[in-house]
Amino acid sequence: MAKDTKPKEIDVESLDSDLAAARRMEESKGTFFGKIAAAFAFCMSIFQIITVFRQLDVIPQRGIHVAFAFSILLLSQPLYEHIGKGKYAGNKTFRMICRAIDIILIALLWTAIAMCKNEYDHLSDNLGIAGPNAAVAGLLILIIVLEGTRRCLGYIMPVLALIFFAYARFGHLIPGGLGHREYKTIDLLKYLAIDLDGIFGTTIAVSSTVIIMFIMFGCFLEASGCSTFINDLALSLTGKLRCGPALAAVVASALMGCINGSAVANVVGTGTFTIPLMKSRGYKPEFASGVEAVASTGGQILPPVMGSGAFLMVAFTAVPYTKIVIAAVIPAVLYFLGAAIAVFAQGEVGEVELLPEDQIPKTREVLKDGWLYLIVIAVLVWALLIVQYSPALSGFLGSASVPIVMLFDKKKRFRLSKIPQTFVKTGYSSLSIVSGCACAGIVVAMVSRTGIGVVFGDIMIHAAHGLLFPSLLFCAIACIILGMGLPTTSAYVIAASILAPALAKLNLPLLTAHLFVFYFACLSAITPPVALAAYAGAGIAKCDPMKTAVNACKIGFAGFIVPFVFCYDPAMMLQGSLIGILKVCITALIGCIGMSCGMQGWYFSGVQHKVPLWLRAILIGGGLLMMTPSDLMSIVGLVLLIGAYFLVKGGKAGRTPAAA
Repeated sequence: MAKDTKPKEIDVESLDSDLAAARRMEESKGTFFGKIAAAFAFCMSIFQIITVFRQLDVIPQRGIHVAFAFSILLLSQPLYEHIGKGKYAGNKTFRMICRAIDIILIALLWTAIAMCKNEYDHLSDNLGIAGPNAAVAGLLILIIVLEGTRRCLGYIMPVLALIFFAYARFGHLIPGGLGHREYKTIDLLKYLAIDLDGIFGTTIAVSSTVIIMFIMFGCFLEASGCSTFINDLALSLTGKLRCGPALAAVVASALMGCINGSAVANVVGTGTFTIPLMKSRGYKPEFASGVEAVASTGGQILPPVMGSGAFLMVAFTAVPYTKIVIAAVIPAVLYFLGAAIAVFAQGEVGEVELLPEDQIPKTREVLKDGWLYLIVIAVLVWALLIVQYSPALSGFLGSASVPIVMLFDKKKRFRLSKIPQTFVKTGYSSLSIVSGCACAGIVVAMVSRTGIGVVFGDIMIHAAHGLLFPSLLFCAIACIILGMGLPTTSAYVIAASILAPALAKLNLPLLTAHLFVFYFACLSAITPPVALAAYAGAGIAKCDPMKTAVNACKIGFAGFIVPFVFCYDPAMMLQGSLIGILKVCITALIGCIGMSCGMQGWYFSGVQHKVPLWLRAILIGGGLLMMTPSDLMSIVGLVLLIGAYFLVKGGKAGRTPAAA
């Protein structure tokens, strides 16, 4: 009997908590608890807007933000669905008991926040010593955060938090350098509750002020129909090329990715249009889905509006957002250039057909119908980068500009009735970020309390014999492993608290270290074996997810090399002399082209003709040498690439048909 090779059906929504939250919002819209959750979500958005202009004290600002999010989470993802994989959910009595537990947890959470505020306010009166109520509040918040995160993000993040908590409690029993002084459970709980390095530390501080406003901005843009405009604009600009549909996917996903900040959600948002279009023109399903996964992942590193991790980077490094954007420009350009060259090369060697003229939107018509969206983006960029308002205020101005600007569009007028719905969507869309940041806050708190980050850095540096490259390689692997199954934000926070300080000990600038960590936290979304963005693309393309992940790594190969380059050559981050910056731009550009062509097997070799494997190895090697900071190595790489070109053009490279 022939083996069934049909790929397993993938539940795309189960891969991303944002998609799952959106589905639950729709499913529970008419139910009693769904209405209560929607009311919490609406109030959360109103609260966040008010605090843009009038921030509260530390604990109320961050605590109410957390309380709103976990109240929505516990109501929209009831306990009975998360016990025994929901097999007892049909029992009415069981459902009532679980609902009662959820309501009690919500009440306890709000009570715990009030207790934290009271204890924090009286710290000075008590000579800086927290009372027993702080420990009770810390225990309640710890339990609710772990349980809520389990429901929203799965078991990985809560288990990781528990491991770090256990290390803080029992690490004094460990001999050697990994041991630390004893901390009692009650002291750790107090630390979590009221210390500014605890749960309400940096991660929740950024989530409660900045990230939530950019989530709101993304929700307003989505409600206005901006994604259709971006898809049409990208296709109108690239549609006449053989690789047009794939190149349009790169452009559209890059633009959407920097708005919504979720690789998987972006794959679904744009991939439902771009992947079938690529397949219809002759691209293989695993390549089409790989292109979408790479471009959607890269949106989080693309200036001027990078993913939520960039705002956390501001808090961790104390570097202004504008400097982070400037430093990320060239690496992001190289990342997307590598993807663009890959789709162009695959368009040449594959059996890809040109898109019919009548299926290509006219750029003038697209801009005529959607030019108002450009004003909305311009408002955000103006506020964020030109006048340099606070990121929170910039996000609010961007959100507010959507309904105002769209009033001038008679066809797509943003009705006032959409605003409450968008506020509710904002609350639901924040769940994965808030739960991830809160749970990551536990990890960061325990790292801060025990000093394990410093110890870990010393161990890593000793193992690498003080050399930078082995340390970078180890950090890259660790970031990818940490990112398996976790949102980028959570993976970055954990890696940044442990790995970035270790890299800084090797005289690497703090911003460079954090950007390196952030890159690989993002790239974990396309790296096998757990490549969530690739799995989402494969689910849409109906193909093998592992083949999609492999193709994604080949298409996004430059993204794995560029972070190493800017660690050795700060000119790639636009630091240093103009000559140095121009040199690194030119050499990296040529190297990126060589590597991408080598990965796809095309090098100006004609339509539907691939170059042999030995020449592909030369192209990849030459491209890598061009990316190194050494002038000698760059010259050698350039010679290899030029030599390969003349071999191909002279017909001595043994071109083979693409089918081979």
